Amino acid sequence: MVSFAEPARLSFIFDAEDREQWQKSSAILQRMALQPEMVVADIGAGTGYFSRLFALTLSGGRVHAIDCEPNMVAHMQQRFAREGLANVSVHLSRVCDPCLPEIPDWVFLANVYRFIQEREVFLRRLLAQMGQQTRGLLVDFKGAQAAVSSTQARAEVQQAGFVVDELDLQTCPDHYLLHFHKPAGC
Repeated sequence: MVSFAEPARLSFIFDAEDREQWQKSSAILQRMALQPEMVVADIGAGTGYFSRLFALTLSGGRVHAIDCEPNMVAHMQQRFAREGLANVSVHLSRVCDPCLPEIPDWVFLANVYRFIQEREVFLRRLLAQMGQQTRGLLVDFKGAQAAVSSTQARAEVQQAGFVVDELDLQTCPDHYLLHFHKPAGC
């Protein structure tokens, strides 16, 4: 079981130099086709690995690094202040509520979906907080490492009211990418 009590220790795993190899982070960013002025909400941001990558890509945009673990939030606040990434703001969410500070262009959840205990409640609140133009991307483990299979995640996301655009099982060797959006009139 992962303990979020020691974010500095987790940083050795989450921010490891070999993460590009096992997660293909650059391929994920390429699939998102981020534009410099966009706003990204990184939900379950952890140590801020992807938030940092987004911040470096979004020269005129913003990143909201969101996590429900106070230790991770404190870690990210220190990290981004130290790294001088002024376009990242860190937010504490609630376990069943992403607490988006504004309507983003992208909602991003990497390696966090399996930790959301009341996913139905969480997803319905996320749906209510997203705009019509917001795109979502859920990235999590597939195969034997999956705590929530891609099939289950897809079904849960659809049941919450989202439209699933694509379930990508090819881009990353050990992860699936589930692209989704809010339906019109919702």
